[in-house]
Amino acid sequence: MVSAPRQPESLGDYLDQHLNLPLDFEGPLTVQHIANVALLATAHSAGYAATQHLVSLMAGIPTPTNEPYEDFWFKFWQASGSAYFMPGNMKPSVLAALDGDGTALADRMLTGLSEMNPEQWAATASVVGNALEGQLSPLKQAEGNGELWLRDVQLTAWRVLYADSAPLSWEERMAFREGWKSA
Repeated sequence: MVSAPRQPESLGDYLDQHLNLPLDFEGPLTVQHIANVALLATAHSAGYAATQHLVSLMAGIPTPTNEPYEDFWFKFWQASGSAYFMPGNMKPSVLAALDGDGTALADRMLTGLSEMNPEQWAATASVVGNALEGQLSPLKQAEGNGELWLRDVQLTAWRVLYADSAPLSWEERMAFREGWKSA
């Protein structure tokens, strides 16, 4: 499952300043131009990749309407003790993540998970682990699988938010490079 791509603003700056390809460029591109654009796009993909991983993690658990798991989200919400995880509250942020902007979902997940006490964390891990049962045949421990899923969501959500809050302008990137060259 891949959400809609969202081009970081600084990628356009890179293409203009580093490859001399203005945003309104209309003309043939060489293979080297295409390779350079692909390389720069990859370098700017941390937030997009993290959003994709967060969406993938969400796709691994039941959707609110999947049978026979219609009560999964009720159990998830009850175990966590947080209204952040109610499907009606999550729907806009999940749909935004599917459109390529995972910041709202990341914020919701990170906030909800950080507010759990150890008992709620363990109960939620059990609910998630039971839902993942059968999907991860070599890993037989439901609670362990749920624990790993929660930790992965937590770290991935942090990555989404960090990537969104840390885009550097062309000048800031060049200053960073020069700072390390002269260190």
